Amino acid sequence: MKKNGKEKFEFHAINNMASSVRPANKRTMVTGALVIGALVLLSIIVPGLIIENRKDEVIAKVQDRQEILASGRSELIQTWLESVRAQSDRLVTNELFRLFAYEVNLAGGDFTQIVPPTPDEDPDSSLGVSLFEQLPFMERVLTDFTINSDFTTSYLFGKTGIAYLTSGGAAPINLQQKALALSNFGRKDVTFGPVRKDSTGLVIDLLLPVLPAQSEADEEEPVGLMLLTFPVTTKFAEFLSQRDLSETGEVTRMVQITNTGYQEIVPKEPELIKKMTMESESGDHFAFAMRPSISGNGAEVYSVGAKLLGDQLWVLQEIDRSQAEISLAEFRNIAYLFAGLVVLIVAAVFLAFWWRLNSEHNGALAKQFKELATRIHAQKQLLDKINGSIADFIGLKAVDGSYRYVNPAFAKGVGRDEEEIVGMDDAAIFGTGTAARMARSDQRAVSDGGVVTTNERVFLNNKEHHLQISKVPFVGEDNQVSGIVSVYRDVTQIVEEQRKKEKAVKQMVVALVRAVELRDPYLGGHSRRVSFFALMVGKRMNLSEIEVATLEVSSNLSQIGKLAIPRRILNKPERLTPEEVALIQKHPENTQQLLRGIDFDLPVLETIMQMHERLDGQGYPKGLSGDEILITARILGACDVFCARIEPRSYRNGLDPQRALEILDDNNDRYDTKVIDALRDVVNSVEGEKLIASIQH
Repeated sequence: MKKNGKEKFEFHAINNMASSVRPANKRTMVTGALVIGALVLLSIIVPGLIIENRKDEVIAKVQDRQEILASGRSELIQTWLESVRAQSDRLVTNELFRLFAYEVNLAGGDFTQIVPPTPDEDPDSSLGVSLFEQLPFMERVLTDFTINSDFTTSYLFGKTGIAYLTSGGAAPINLQQKALALSNFGRKDVTFGPVRKDSTGLVIDLLLPVLPAQSEADEEEPVGLMLLTFPVTTKFAEFLSQRDLSETGEVTRMVQITNTGYQEIVPKEPELIKKMTMESESGDHFAFAMRPSISGNGAEVYSVGAKLLGDQLWVLQEIDRSQAEISLAEFRNIAYLFAGLVVLIVAAVFLAFWWRLNSEHNGALAKQFKELATRIHAQKQLLDKINGSIADFIGLKAVDGSYRYVNPAFAKGVGRDEEEIVGMDDAAIFGTGTAARMARSDQRAVSDGGVVTTNERVFLNNKEHHLQISKVPFVGEDNQVSGIVSVYRDVTQIVEEQRKKEKAVKQMVVALVRAVELRDPYLGGHSRRVSFFALMVGKRMNLSEIEVATLEVSSNLSQIGKLAIPRRILNKPERLTPEEVALIQKHPENTQQLLRGIDFDLPVLETIMQMHERLDGQGYPKGLSGDEILITARILGACDVFCARIEPRSYRNGLDPQRALEILDDNNDRYDTKVIDALRDVVNSVEGEKLIASIQH
């Protein structure tokens, strides 16, 4: 059947329209495919860059924590080793002991070459007679010191490398100890030998020079070398043990570097010292890096070392890589999930649009749009579920301070509906005072252009809550700040736990002070007065909350070490002998022994140990000077001296407070002038005058 002209025209018109639609559809598909491809590429590249940046932040935090832990353990061990060394000074500075070593050195340094005199010789003319007569006594002195000071063995070497005096029951010198003695004889500094094993466990040799009697270290050459061996198994096991606050996967290890390679010190294992197979560290030993664990199990760890005793001994802090990066793995999953969802949504929109262009019927087109809407709704529900599962409060505020969006956790936390909150401001939700503080942090976030974190105490649903709030400016498509994104984390439980810990510490301090008062009421009263003046001085000097808290605890416990000193010495009316003075000056160390197992979470022990140090370096126990002394220790030291001056004694009356301040002023090379000025203000205050009146009447 032939078509007429009109039918032919319509047919060609339809064909032309169809032919024009097909290239348009093809171009649309190509364009859409390119857009989706670009989005897929961006969904891989952009999250990758974000994840890499987040990884740098995570690793930096891991490095900071591991370095703090390693250096902290290293300082603890170093302090203990120094206390051992300080304990040994009592022996090598003994004048009788130094005279004996000097006489043996004059005789050639080899006691075996000194023979007793024949019966017909004059005893006073033979050097050998006096030395042999001294030998039993010196052996008993050395043996008593070794036992009382918790050393295992003690040896006194002459310049020939022969130990001519040993403690009772000491084993023969081994080759390693003899080599140490020969290499260190004549040196004026104290040396620690390497960690080694003997029949008692892990031990370290301590080598100290013995100078001639009545001489100073820079005037005479050593005439002997004392080698003291002390056990370290128990202490090292304690130092390397896990703490309550250690994170999963964290391990503290100890590595020793010897001429033959690396060794791991394992005090809790039967072998005690293990040989290690590892590549030699170039440059700085054990700098922070990711490396195989020294345990040899093949696990990758992030580790960093802190050196001890020069660089022969290292404290190595490890954390398993998977545990260190666990937050990064969670962040990676979330980032790629969101990127994938964005690609899916865009792809769904494009497919719906393309389907519409190819639809021949409006009904089919409507059906496709319905399916697309269903899929978009499903994606939205998925996003809502993810957002709803986040426990932190999330809110978006406009520049005028009104909320434009909050997540379900936010609405539930403040006890309102999400729709009700939209349009409200911080004053309506949290109150005017809190709103004013939040407004200031909003301004900081906008002006700085970065993350601003603050802590706020608020009342929600009639309950006290502590919120950690992080804010960042929200930038719109025009690159202008159009709002503030806030993330609120409820840290109430953490704050309450910290309060409980602080309360427990205060109760413990009260109990210890009560024990001091039961033992010696004077010491308890002195501690309270020192605490009053120290706290007032700290506040006048605008110290931080941590420093003020440190002063409160350390001042109350500053005298507890005197419980170990006989009362007859503390209350002696006559001038103390040098031995009694030395005994009293050990009270900071006694305090450290009593309190070292208590975790104050504050530098309490350091403050008490330094309270008798002076700016000119003439204090004790370590002779610290200047800025080496903590500000809390300077305050505590000055207040302790002031209170001791104005308090009456059995052998004198208390000084006038102004006279006591003049004494401190006259010694401004020993005491901090800023502390003295603040103390003067406290003394002249109403509270200070009341306390002084109660002391002197």
